Amino acid sequence: MEFLLFWSALWILGIGLFLYLTMMLVRWMTVRFSQGVEANVRAAESIVNDERVPEAWTAPYRQQIEALRRSVGSEAEIERAGRRGHKDCLRQLDRLVQYFEKSSLVDSTESRHVLLSGLQRQRARWVAGGWQYVIERDCDH
Repeated sequence: MEFLLFWSALWILGIGLFLYLTMMLVRWMTVRFSQGVEANVRAAESIVNDERVPEAWTAPYRQQIEALRRSVGSEAEIERAGRRGHKDCLRQLDRLVQYFEKSSLVDSTESRHVLLSGLQRQRARWVAGGWQYVIERDCDH
């Protein structure tokens, strides 16, 4: 009888632990998903409404360029870092466009069109402006 009671308690404990870990995983995934959605909405708002590249996208490249300038890096090195940042920002913008093309967060076809048109318009500016326009536009230089 004690043997059966021990294994039953162990089995119940195992099921409880499994359910607890499953709930924690679901909670973690929900938080990560909502953070991703929030980041995409904030990025789109910054790009379309404020006509600014999201700071999180440009910060690593700005820091790298500043480090190169402090260490007297060559103009070619600065140019390469800037071009990498420019390319990365354009790639992130393209991902953002794809996200909002498929997203159910946009309430109407008209809203989707306005948002996507604004993102595409900014993309054209970023391409025409080059890396300095995208990476250094709001810097204090």
